[in-house]
Amino acid sequence: MKAVPVKRAAAGGLMLLFGLAVMLEARTFGLGSLARVGPGLFPMIVGSALGLVGVLIAATPEAGTEPEEGGRPDWRGWACIVVGILLFVLLGEHLGLGPATFACVFVSALGDRQGNPRAAFLLALAMTAVAGLVFTLALKFQMPFWRGW
Repeated sequence: MKAVPVKRAAAGGLMLLFGLAVMLEARTFGLGSLARVGPGLFPMIVGSALGLVGVLIAATPEAGTEPEEGGRPDWRGWACIVVGILLFVLLGEHLGLGPATFACVFVSALGDRQGNPRAAFLLALAMTAVAGLVFTLALKFQMPFWRGW
């Protein structure tokens, strides 16, 4: 069995600590029950998931070969993700959840070098539909799906 690299163990441990901190803080908000959810339930679930992912990262050895040291960062990917988030904030305020979700997913997906614009478009359409169903119809999210001019 392969040993877990120190960087990987440290990253997993840090994620576990953040998850535990979120869980401890979430307890102060009150969890409520499943019938009447309190404000601390969602942060508790997110903190638990973060801690679990941290444990999995720290406990599993890295598959494959070691990544190349000194490789250049993927600036295109970073830029597309940052622009996608900014578009979500801007469009969400002025046009609503649907256009904001579509723009965020489409632009962020363009950062993938193996992807293509058609795949990014289809992914954006699918995620917009999911966001509409989950947040607008099921959860009655306060942000309108489409906000007219």
